[in-house]
Amino acid sequence: MSVHMWYCENCEAETGHEVREQAHHDPTIRALTAPPMDERFAEASECTCTVCGQVAWVDASDVLKLGVHDFGD
Repeated sequence: MSVHMWYCENCEAETGHEVREQAHHDPTIRALTAPPMDERFAEASECTCTVCGQVAWVDASDVLKLGVHDFGD
């Protein structure tokens, strides 16, 4: 699990978010909730705001784009 900055639509601010993967081998990194029942989210990662707890499902490739996420860890 990594914690980094992400724009939260609920808080409307750049806040810390935890990212977990659906099929990760480590239970502490595995997603805690199920993604929406839509094939677009089949490979998505769970992105949870550390301030308000809002959960967003994001494309795994977006997590690696420095223009979208600010990796501080």
